[in-house]
Amino acid sequence: MSAPLEGIKVMDLTQHAFGPRAAGFLAEMGADVIKIENAPGGDPARGEDRLRNIPMEGFNAYFQQSNRGKRCIAMDLRNAKARQVAYRLVQQSDVFVTNLRVRSLVRLGMDYDTLSAVNPRLIYAIGSGWGLRGPARDRGAFEATGLAASGLASSILETQYRPPLCPPAAGDYTASTFLAYAIMLALFHRERAGEGQMVHVSLLGSMVTIASCCLDVSLVAGQDMLGVPHEEDGAFYSCYQTKDKRWIQLALVNDERSWAEFCQAAEVEHLVNDPRFNSAEARRDNNAALLAILDELLLSREYSDWVQRLDGCQFPWAPVRRFTELADDPQLLENGYIVSLDDPQIGQVKVAGVTVELSKTPGSVQGKAPEVGQHTEEVMLELGYTWDDIAQMKVEGAII
Repeated sequence: MSAPLEGIKVMDLTQHAFGPRAAGFLAEMGADVIKIENAPGGDPARGEDRLRNIPMEGFNAYFQQSNRGKRCIAMDLRNAKARQVAYRLVQQSDVFVTNLRVRSLVRLGMDYDTLSAVNPRLIYAIGSGWGLRGPARDRGAFEATGLAASGLASSILETQYRPPLCPPAAGDYTASTFLAYAIMLALFHRERAGEGQMVHVSLLGSMVTIASCCLDVSLVAGQDMLGVPHEEDGAFYSCYQTKDKRWIQLALVNDERSWAEFCQAAEVEHLVNDPRFNSAEARRDNNAALLAILDELLLSREYSDWVQRLDGCQFPWAPVRRFTELADDPQLLENGYIVSLDDPQIGQVKVAGVTVELSKTPGSVQGKAPEVGQHTEEVMLELGYTWDDIAQMKVEGAII
């Protein structure tokens, strides 16, 4: 069974998370992704040895997630002969992906005008921090800056605290999804019109899109939608602490069926007919009282008890799980959201799988990320270079 992007060649000049993950999405769907890195260190993400406070000894999961299933060629694009190798690869590629700054791309001869002249059918995909125009276009960016500048951080902030950081790489991976989407649109257009083009996605723009519901409401109303303290939450759409200091998220619809089902599971059936709570309107009018009751109720039992009680309920709810608890979660395993991967050094590991499902041409996790320059000779031979050419370029420092 073939993958949907089998036969598509992608040239990947990316680093960190945003750009690499976009190309990684294509690799999962069968594209031949060739990552270009400069030795000896290569992509700076290779040097990460911990994420937040978690050490990554022996398996750099941060780098692996974005680069698994790719091939790698190591070269110095400041060298004229190396650039000629890159241009030959461009001629044979369908897509070029990068998240380097525009000024660096121009300096390296990897800008859109140069590469589109080499291959007019090329889809040139660039991920930026702030967009290609405007006063901040040349400023460095990471996901936290996009989260802050888009307004998204303030929308999830309880007003008495500082804006929280999102989970590491969550913003990058969101922007990567948009960039992969843009690439697919451009490939579809090329099938119709036969022409390549440049596509662009920024971290800032991606975060604005994620925040667009809050943004549009705030702009129309002229009032900022900020995060609110728990005591101002809607009782049915709030997170509650349990006796053992774990958390349960409720997201009930305010209707009679959900309310009755919750009361039965929680063994508080008397509340169903309580005049304060016996209709949707009454529950809204008495939200503060209901919130206080549910706070006390959820605190009366431990997390595992609540999970067991609510397990068969049909209204929306979820246990607030920790990442290490997901490895054996049947919902994630049966849907392929968590998969096993064999690592030669440390054995079998569990990692996030492929989210997008295609019934006839599915994607899959394509194995480990490559070592720096692991496929240099292999790719150059495919490009028509001889072993003598390769040896000479190594001597000259064009390739590593």
